[in-house]
Amino acid sequence: MLIAANIFGVLGIASTVFIYQQKNRKALLVSKLLSDLIWFLHYFFLGAYSGAAIAAIGAVREIVFVNREKKWGRSRLWLPFFLIVSVVCTVLTWKNAFSILTCVASCLSVVGFYIGRPKLSRVLSFPISACMLTYDIASQSYPGIANEVLAIASSIVGLLRFDRGKRRRAEESADPGEKNEK
Repeated sequence: MLIAANIFGVLGIASTVFIYQQKNRKALLVSKLLSDLIWFLHYFFLGAYSGAAIAAIGAVREIVFVNREKKWGRSRLWLPFFLIVSVVCTVLTWKNAFSILTCVASCLSVVGFYIGRPKLSRVLSFPISACMLTYDIASQSYPGIANEVLAIASSIVGLLRFDRGKRRRAEESADPGEKNEK
C-alpha cells in the first residue's frame, strides 16, 4: 500500500505544478480535478482518510464548478453544500486534531474556486498549502510535503506571471503622461 501511495504521490506532485499556471478559470479547474483524483488515491493508500475525503470532495467540486455555464452548475446552493460536506467528511474521517486542517483547506478551496477568479485561487493557495503541509507532516505523506512546497512556489510564479503584470500594465495605461514626469 505504501508503494502505491508513493507512486500516486509522485504523480500528484507532477499534476499540482500545473494547476496555478493556468491562465483561465476552466483550465485551472480541470487541472485541479485531475490533481484531486490522483491525491485521493495517494491519501487513500496511505490510510490518511481525511485527506482522501477532502480530495474526493474537491474532484466533485471541480466537476460542478467547471459546469457553471449550465443551469444546475449555477445554483447558489453549491457553496453551502460543499462547505457542509467538507465539515461532515472531516467529522466522519476524524483521526486527530490534524484532521481539522483538511477541513480548513477544503473550505478555503471551495470559496476560492466558487468565486472563480484565478488570482484569488492563487492567493488562497498559500493558507490552503500551509494547512495541507501541516497535515502531510502529521500523516507522514512525504510526497504531500513536497507537493505543498511546490504548490506554494507554483502559486508565486503564477501570481508573478499573470497578476503582477496585469497590475503593472493597468498602472502604465492609466496615465501615460505621469510616467514621463518621473
